[in-house]
Amino acid sequence: MNQIDISFIIIEYYTLGDLKKCIESTEAKCLDLSYEIIVSSNSLYPSEKKSILLNDYKNVRWIFNGKNLGYAGAMNTGIETSSGKSVVIMNPDARIVSGSIYSAYKYLMANQDVGVIGPKIIDLDGKLQDSCRKFMTPVDLFCRVVKRVFLKKDVLLTQRLDCGKIQPVDWVIGAFMMLNKKAIEKVGLLDNRYFLYVEDMDWCKRFWDCGFKVVYFPNLVVEYKGDRKSISPAIYVRFINKYSIYHLRSYLRFMKKHSFYLYKNQ
Repeated sequence: MNQIDISFIIIEYYTLGDLKKCIESTEAKCLDLSYEIIVSSNSLYPSEKKSILLNDYKNVRWIFNGKNLGYAGAMNTGIETSSGKSVVIMNPDARIVSGSIYSAYKYLMANQDVGVIGPKIIDLDGKLQDSCRKFMTPVDLFCRVVKRVFLKKDVLLTQRLDCGKIQPVDWVIGAFMMLNKKAIEKVGLLDNRYFLYVEDMDWCKRFWDCGFKVVYFPNLVVEYKGDRKSISPAIYVRFINKYSIYHLRSYLRFMKKHSFYLYKNQ
């Protein structure tokens, strides 16, 4: 039996409405590829609901996690059962809207020094999102939070990035990432210790450390609009919420793990 081209792994947490549209857009863009779709669900559905889902999505492989494993943990359960030459991890509210998933796959397979590809990401209005970024120092993080909270800037594009050019970047967000399976085998899975946030930046850092490039690939366009719950409107009043605590905790873990002071001059 030949190995399939792409394993799509979608995380799901009580987001069935988004999930249906996500699966439909994925299937529509993969007519020239062999693929599988794996849904890793952190939703603790009762057995009756699980049976309905299995019947409604016969072409999808479901993994019903016994508890909420967080983003990294749920994605890892999907990756471990995948059989593709490449893996795409994606959020249920992400949709492939234009460009060719086939061209992204061929680029990844043709460039064995590339471990991760991130597409151009736009929101529902077609506005470009800041989906690829520099590794953040503590000063960078502080400035980013200030701009979002006080200046109310939701999107913070990197000034020096040519958004129409294929190019290496520090890291790309985990809303949609395509990865070479052989590279994952060398680098390892996502770090389960990140329950939510920063696991994507950590993973990209580890790919770079193992000699693999992380590449921004604007020839593939994905529509996605994250909730940005860690910088939600409530924070303007309270300045903190549980998601911002998750974010800060994860970032502190990242700094400790990677001795990030080494990057203060980048």
